[in-house]
Amino acid sequence: MADRVYKYKLDFYYKSLIIYLVTLIAYILIKGRFFHERFEVVVKDPIIYIIALFIIFFLLVLIANAVSAREIIINDAKIIFKNRFGQREVGVNEILQVRFSREKRRTNEERSEVRLVKLKLISRKRLLRIRLNDFQDEKELIDEFKNISKRIKN
Repeated sequence: MADRVYKYKLDFYYKSLIIYLVTLIAYILIKGRFFHERFEVVVKDPIIYIIALFIIFFLLVLIANAVSAREIIINDAKIIFKNRFGQREVGVNEILQVRFSREKRRTNEERSEVRLVKLKLISRKRLLRIRLNDFQDEKELIDEFKNISKRIKN
């Protein structure tokens, strides 16, 4: 069967960056001073600096995540955790157990079926944790891990 690719979502970072940019522009327009057909920005206002710090932070995080380009590639024999700098392959036969954890206290409309998948591997003491809502096509990814879990049990 063909490889199924699930890419890392950057929606949250884009939305946050746009919200903070709009907030900064609105704040500057509200607090700015109009004198003699000219607009002066209040530069010494600490709120402008705080909003600018948030913008810089989210811009750096967005760039870092876009550069790393994380993705999960699943085929019948293995799972590949890939980013721009390398990849790690985990064979389905190396997985001892697949655990699913549920969402906590959310309304039914926005609640996903599974929040985290924890993989217990033969070669690793600690569990390999995967946040499913960080990747595109979350429901398909849940189904993939459920199928893997069924194959392990059989």
